[in-house]
Amino acid sequence: MQASTFLGLFWGWTTVIISGILFIRPSVLRELKKLVVEDRGFGIIYGLLSIFLGLGTVILHNGWAINWQGFITLIGWLALLKGIYVIAYPEPSKKTDFEVRILSTRIVLAILGVLALWMLVVIYMK
Repeated sequence: MQASTFLGLFWGWTTVIISGILFIRPSVLRELKKLVVEDRGFGIIYGLLSIFLGLGTVILHNGWAINWQGFITLIGWLALLKGIYVIAYPEPSKKTDFEVRILSTRIVLAILGVLALWMLVVIYMK
């Protein structure tokens, strides 16, 4: 199995599962958002995990294209940048209205979930 296929399946299924759970169960999303903002230790672990997964993806697969392989690169960079942001700048996220954060996260979850489903379909059909 090629690195692109593995990362596509890994990120595709991970994104579909997590976005599905958080979109269907808004209470879980609220609890996670509160933990990341209010519990500095949890925020650091969350950020380190994002950096680890994002950097691994970027190192293994940093090819920009307008196809499912480019989407893998985009996810890797987003995870890496999100991890850096959460660790380096925890304060600004506390200033943003909580409901705005929840709504924006749900919108991003919907978009990423649909793109991840598309990527999985493309991978399985090839």
